[in-house]
Amino acid sequence: MNRVGQAKDLLLKYRRHRAILRPSLGRFIYHWMKGSTEVPYGPLKLHIEPTSFCNLRCPMCPQSVGANEHNGFMELDLFRKIINEAKDFTTEANLFFRGESMMHKDIYEMIRVCEEAGIAAHINTNATLLRDEKIDLLLDARPSKLTVSFDSGEPDEYEEMRKGAKFDHTLERVLQLLRAMKTRSGKRPYMVMQVIQLWNSGYAKGALPTIPQHFLDRFTGLPVDEWDTFWAHGWAGQMETSDFYTARPHGPNFFPCNWLWKSMAIYWNGKVPSCCADFAEDQIMGDLSTQSILDIWNSKEYQAIRQAHVAGNLEDYKLCRGCDAVWQDDGAAWSLFSSARGVVTGESSLPVLQNGSHDVSKASSTE
Repeated sequence: MNRVGQAKDLLLKYRRHRAILRPSLGRFIYHWMKGSTEVPYGPLKLHIEPTSFCNLRCPMCPQSVGANEHNGFMELDLFRKIINEAKDFTTEANLFFRGESMMHKDIYEMIRVCEEAGIAAHINTNATLLRDEKIDLLLDARPSKLTVSFDSGEPDEYEEMRKGAKFDHTLERVLQLLRAMKTRSGKRPYMVMQVIQLWNSGYAKGALPTIPQHFLDRFTGLPVDEWDTFWAHGWAGQMETSDFYTARPHGPNFFPCNWLWKSMAIYWNGKVPSCCADFAEDQIMGDLSTQSILDIWNSKEYQAIRQAHVAGNLEDYKLCRGCDAVWQDDGAAWSLFSSARGVVTGESSLPVLQNGSHDVSKASSTE
């Protein structure tokens, strides 16, 4: 939910987001709208990287251009430290980041550690590594959410987008997973099929991605809770100049990215980047191998980047400058958000920059 327009998903897709639908969500929204640089709560959501290694090289991912130079696997002791610190304020943990999480031998134990601590574990996988034994181990661990990223329902396009994967092979792995889920009782995991689509410059403004019906028909009678499809984005500008695809267009309205008030990303080695779009370790906030989550969360580094967003001065943060998350679309969601923020701050108008060039470096301060 890094874009204002996605906020409606919190209500429309309750089962998917119920882990963060807590009173703490209201505090986050208040301090984000207000523009607080120091916040009186910990991150609601963690984005933890079990491993930065990936078995695919998808051309719409920074992995394909070698963005992350230092790769490894998170030690289980470090993972336990993180969850132990987070259990009092974090309600959900995405156990994935730059790599394929199913490559980590302890991923099943990581899921259990989260769930036993009262933190909903969410796994996102490309499904290419799923085998009978791994499917059983994954379902035995009982993650709250499981997302399979299966880009494109067309075989040729899928194999072009998912370099190193074969459509028929991966599809059979996914169908086997779903068949296994059907034989088990309980509501976990909440199952999402994610289908990323490629934007075409010929599409009309506001066009929505679609999934071929013949692909959807393959899943009839199987336990898919949600189909999630969206346009491939530019990874904070890192892939804006890709020869393979055109990133989703930015909206016209600037407002601080809510990630900085809501979530924390963590690399396999404990380092904390400003967000999950930082593949190359360009904007480091701290290191959990030597610091605590709360110490980093309100550190001078975090307060500085929040202030930069509030002021609309992102000159020192190149990833933020090129990211579509700070450029919101026009429409009902933006109008409602603008009105709500006015109630929170007492200001009659939004002190945001309207600038189609997406250059916020000269924006005036909102304080």
